Order: sequence, then structure tokens, then C-alpha cells
Amino acid sequence: MSKLCKNQLIEKLVSLFGDAETDIDEAIKEAKNQLVVKAKESKREDLEKLFNGQIQTLKDRGCPEQIVEMLQNQKGKVVERAREMSFVEGNIPFLPVIKSAYLGYYGLMSMVRNGDKQGYTYLNSATITDKFDTPEDPYYIYDVENGQALLDKSPEKAIDIIKGQSRSPLTAAEVVNLCIVTNVLSRHYVDAAGSRYDGSDRVPDVCLHDGDRPRLDWSYLDCPGRHWGSASCGSR
Repeated sequence: MSKLCKNQLIEKLVSLFGDAETDIDEAIKEAKNQLVVKAKESKREDLEKLFNGQIQTLKDRGCPEQIVEMLQNQKGKVVERAREMSFVEGNIPFLPVIKSAYLGYYGLMSMVRNGDKQGYTYLNSATITDKFDTPEDPYYIYDVENGQALLDKSPEKAIDIIKGQSRSPLTAAEVVNLCIVTNVLSRHYVDAAGSRYDGSDRVPDVCLHDGDRPRLDWSYLDCPGRHWGSASCGSR
């Protein structure tokens, strides 16, 4: 059905209400209420579909059943929270995060794919540290920007921009999980400006290397890259 222009809508309403035996203001109020309810139901359905798709991806990548269950049990809370939020267009409403304490970076990167190529870790994961506190158990982050908005910005510069937006840079584990459940690496690489590697001037990132295999690598804090961008979230 084609959309009505303003004048066409007015004509139809005049025709409809001309013979109506009801309070027009009350009818309009009720119609608006029904539209709000319908919009919320549609949003919930979309969010549930997103949630189920993310869980299925984890299953397909061989994530242990117990960890999948821990994330799946949060569905009601996650969908309800996201339903009440507004998101920047193009951002991911929410994203599951498995911490390195559960599978290690070797296990997490093994679930990252670029086509049929499996991810691996180049770093000594024992020297990765986070600059932000995160929940102990598998959790969700919200309103996720995958780094596209900050391409060619050094992690150092990106941190200033992200904090100025009252957002948080993603940690290394969060970036790896982003790369597990989305195909972001087919578009660009991702800096984890919320973590550091082997000191204060290096930042973990996930990129493609060795024949387009996903790799957990590092870059300098003050070094921009045309294909690199720092991802962020609105909340955890």
C-alpha cells in the first residue's frame, strides 16, 4: 500500500469523521495508543530475532553448551532493556560477551571466522589488561558501534571522541566477541581501545593476516590506520 501524503490523509479523515458518531479526540487518542503498542511489539520481535541469531552463531562456532546457556538465560532481561532504549542508526542493540577467563583468547579467537578461515592469536594473552571494569560472568553490552565511525583515527584519539559521547571503548574480549557474532572484518579491522597489550602504548586489535585469517594482534596507541577503527558501546 502506498503512503498517503498529508493532504490525502486529511481528506480521508474528514470523510471518515464526518459521519462518525463518536468522540473524535478520544478515537484519535486510542488510535495513537494502539500504534505505540504495535510499534513496541514489532521492536520486541526484532530484538528477539537478533538475540536468537547471536545465540545460534555461538552454537555454530562450537561455544560450550554451559556458556551458551548462561547467555541464553539473560534473554528476557536483555530484550526488555534494549526495548526501552534508543540506538544510533546502524549500531547493534546488544552483543553477548564471553570473557577470556572462560575460554582464553585462544578459545575465543578460534570462534572468529572469515569465510572458512579460522581465527588465531598472535599475542601473549597473559599481558593483555583492561582499562575498564566488566562483569565476571558472560554478559551483554548495548548500543554497540563497530568502529566504522572512527576509521583512520588512532586509538588514543578515538578514546577522547568516545568518552566525549559518554560511551566506552570496547575491551579486547568485547572486540573478539564482536568479530565472532558479526562479519565486521569483511568491512574493516577493529581496535580494542579499552585494553592494553604488554605496556601502556599498545592496543589489541583484530585484523586479517596470513591469507585473510582473523588474527588477534596489536597496534600502537597513537597510530591511526585507514582500515582500523575503535569500537564502543553505550553501556554494559
